[in-house]
Amino acid sequence: MTSSGQEAQLGPEIFRLAMQSAPSPMLIVREDGTILVVNEAAIRLFGYVASELVGNTIEILIPEGFRSAHKGYIAGFMAEGHPRPMGAERDLMALGKNGVQIPVEVGLSPVQTPAGTLVVVGVVDLSARKRAEQNMAEIAELLGKRNQRLLELVTTDGLTSLKSRRAFQDHLDAQLEIAVRNGRPLSVLILDIDFFKNYNDTFGHLAGDEILRQMGMTLRAVARRSDFVARLGGEEFGIILLETGEEGARVLAERFREAIENADWPRKAITASLGATTLEFRQTVPRPATPSFSAILRDADRALYRSKETGRNRVTHAADLEKETPEVKSTGLIDGQTDSAD
Repeated sequence: MTSSGQEAQLGPEIFRLAMQSAPSPMLIVREDGTILVVNEAAIRLFGYVASELVGNTIEILIPEGFRSAHKGYIAGFMAEGHPRPMGAERDLMALGKNGVQIPVEVGLSPVQTPAGTLVVVGVVDLSARKRAEQNMAEIAELLGKRNQRLLELVTTDGLTSLKSRRAFQDHLDAQLEIAVRNGRPLSVLILDIDFFKNYNDTFGHLAGDEILRQMGMTLRAVARRSDFVARLGGEEFGIILLETGEEGARVLAERFREAIENADWPRKAITASLGATTLEFRQTVPRPATPSFSAILRDADRALYRSKETGRNRVTHAADLEKETPEVKSTGLIDGQTDSAD
C-alpha cells in the first residue's frame, strides 16, 4: 500500500484522536450552528457532558447578549470561507453550564466534506490572562495612588497643609513662563511672623506649631482662588499673586496683614511683616528673559527685611527700597534658613 493510501485510511482516526487529545477546547459545527463533535477540553471548560452539547446549537455556549453579534460573525465568516479569528479585536464571552461567562478567543476553520461545509471551532480560555490583566491594573492603580500620595507629601507642608517650598518654587517657575509669554504681571509676597522665636521660647514649640497651623488657615481664608499659598520654612510663608500688578500686590498684602492682626489668636496677639515684589512684562519680540526664582525671592526678602527694620506689622514693596549696597541685609529666606530675625 502506498504512503498516500495509508494516510487516507488513517486520516479520520488520526483526526479524531488528535482532536480528542488536544489541550485546547475544540468543536465541529455545521453551517446551521449544530454541534457535531466536542472534545474533552471543551467539556471541561463549559461544564457539560458531551451528550448535552452534541446535537444542540452553538448558541447554548453564547451569552444571550452576544448572540446577535455572533450571528453576524458567522455570516461574515461563511461569506469569506477561510480560516480566521472570530470577532478580531473584540472581547468575546462564552457561557458555561453554571451560567458563568468565560472570556475567550475563538478561531474558525472551514472544512469541506461531502455533507457540506463544517466549521472547526478552536477556543482559547482567557480567564487566567484576564485575571492577570486585572491584577496588573489593580497594582498599577495602587501604585498610582501611592505615587500621588508621595507627591502630596513632597509638595504639601505637613503642619499647615499649605503647599511646600518646593511646590512654591515649581509653581512660580511655571507661572513666570506664562506671564512672560502673555505679557502679564505677577507679584510675590513673603510673610514672616513677628517675634515668633520669642513666642516659642515663652510658650513652647507645641504652642508655636498651633500658631503656624492657625496662620495657614488664616492665609487660606483671605487668599483668592488663583493665589498660591505656601509655607517656605519656619515662620515664613510665600504667596504667588497671578495677574497682579504693583498696586494690587500692595492692596492684597495689606489685606493679609490686617487679617492676621485681627485674628483671634491664643495666648497673645500675633502680627506679621510682609515684603512684596512685582514683575511687569510686556509682549515683545524676542521675549524677555524669565527672572530666576532666587532673584525674585531676594527682592521680596529685602522688602520683608525693611518691614521688620521699620517696626514690623507692615508691608513694604520692593519698589519702595532705595538703592542699596551689595551687602544688603535680608532675613536669610533665599538661603532656605528658618527662624529668621524676629
